[in-house]
Amino acid sequence: MLLTTVSPLAKRVVTPAFGSVRTLVNKVSILGHVGQDAEINGMPERTRVSFSVATSTTRKDAEGVFHQTTQWHRIISWNQKKNGYLAERVKKGDLVYVEGPIQYNTYTGKDGIERQSTEIHLSTSVEQIQQFPVRVNERE
Repeated sequence: MLLTTVSPLAKRVVTPAFGSVRTLVNKVSILGHVGQDAEINGMPERTRVSFSVATSTTRKDAEGVFHQTTQWHRIISWNQKKNGYLAERVKKGDLVYVEGPIQYNTYTGKDGIERQSTEIHLSTSVEQIQQFPVRVNERE
């Protein structure tokens, strides 16, 4: 059995079986619908592709009424080899699966107000999920 402890002061994971400190993992997996076509921007030698993905959860309240909550995720790709493909293929409404580390940024807007943004930096290729019609009864 592998026991892992987290040091509250050091914020590191210590695995006694190996006697060493391990790197923590920053990885997010998103399965959702693309909210806007992928956009390519930046300089010719350093481009990035960005698009948004929506995920939804549904919960039932005490009265039995269902409520849906949608979260929007900004996806960024700095992969120069894949950016052309992403900009061409990722379209609004596509069901996609993306993975990558999450990054929190702080910046000052044009109005002088400090703002925060959250981005998922694409570490793998985007997997487009084929959608097939749902068949209720094969015999009909």
